[in-house]
Amino acid sequence: MPRSIVFCAATFVVFHIGFVAPFVPMATILPAGLGALSMSSMALSLILAARWRLVDQFMGGPDKSYTAHRWLGFFALSGALGHWAMASSVGAGVLPVLAESGEEVGTIAALGLIMMTAAAMVRAIPYHLWKLSHMLMGPIFLFAAYHTFFVASPLAVGAAPWTLMAFVSLVGMIAWMQTLLRKRMPTRLATVTRVAAFDGGVDLTLTSDVPLPPYRPGQFATLAHNRARAEAHPFTIAGGDEWTRRFVIRSAGDWTDAVVQTVAKGDTFRIGGGVGRFLPQFHAGRTEQLWVAGGVGITPFLAALEQLQPDSNARVTLIYCIRSRDSAGAIATVEQHAVRLPQLALTVVNEAEGDVPIATSLTEIMRGMDAQAEAYLCGPEGLKLLVEVAWKTLGKSGAIHSERFDFRGAYSLSDLIYIGKPALDRARIWTKTKVSTANAPVGS
Repeated sequence: MPRSIVFCAATFVVFHIGFVAPFVPMATILPAGLGALSMSSMALSLILAARWRLVDQFMGGPDKSYTAHRWLGFFALSGALGHWAMASSVGAGVLPVLAESGEEVGTIAALGLIMMTAAAMVRAIPYHLWKLSHMLMGPIFLFAAYHTFFVASPLAVGAAPWTLMAFVSLVGMIAWMQTLLRKRMPTRLATVTRVAAFDGGVDLTLTSDVPLPPYRPGQFATLAHNRARAEAHPFTIAGGDEWTRRFVIRSAGDWTDAVVQTVAKGDTFRIGGGVGRFLPQFHAGRTEQLWVAGGVGITPFLAALEQLQPDSNARVTLIYCIRSRDSAGAIATVEQHAVRLPQLALTVVNEAEGDVPIATSLTEIMRGMDAQAEAYLCGPEGLKLLVEVAWKTLGKSGAIHSERFDFRGAYSLSDLIYIGKPALDRARIWTKTKVSTANAPVGS
């Protein structure tokens, strides 16, 4: 984990404890600070979930907002648990008659937060249930706000921490209402006019009878079935014009599994507008670029390649890592663009043919690039890390842009086994040692 992220996380926690310290008795500094941490984390999570354009731009794109959203979820849960364990009633509260109910509601909020966080972390829970659990965060936040302002608390009304909590509570509730209303935001109805299946996915083109919202290559849009209360899922736009949109969808869950297996020409979907800040350069005045794609991570580059016109300006180097040609739904399109565009240098790393993306081969490709060249990465985290290490080793000063397209960010059973394996191994060794000691002959 980057040190900058650890530093920012630690600063965020310490700030809340330090902020409340001058306003409460010493014995209540830690529980009060953790309570403030939980409240502001929940409020900021709701603000990020509302997807306000200005916030997304500040964060560097919706994928970055989702990453911060998950961090804030952990802070909210940790702060709530710490506050719940250590806090005790102090004073009479703003309205003494409501102080007892404020404490009971706080317990409900803490229990609800535990369950919602658990639901968000486990990928085995179906997407529609996961999304429903997220929508329940609004009422839980309301309970937490009620607890904050009506429980017996050492914070004086009007003190700086009290005012800050009132402000974030208000903004958090506005953001939650915006999230509820977002389902009413305009979409365009489009019909599937092309279906090209590949191993593990499908390549779709949809056509609309009315102009579709504009997009920029690299952005994504939501896709939903044309029926009431249908779930909307984000997918990177792989190309299209004013009337069409192309999506390359990999089977990665219950919703995408169903689409890949059943989609057919004539099916109708609703398409949202393009959003996101992952924007490869395709204009004539671009800088030299390295594009690295893994599997379905080729989609933002497909849209950029479609817009790229033949010229003799700055070079674009594309490294496309695939498991096999059968599983790479867009490989033919990429190769066609490589023939069409003299400024494009394409390297296909095909695992089925024994190719493996290793640091030495990446270094050779990058060595001849300008020091100020920029890198755009979209694919598995391991591949992106490999590129980042090689990039920095060569002393490249150009920016590295990456996109995390696993928006849910939950854990599957294999992930949980991987995370828990070290602890299980230590427990097994400890148990064997205890048994051996107990069975050892006396005096040995």
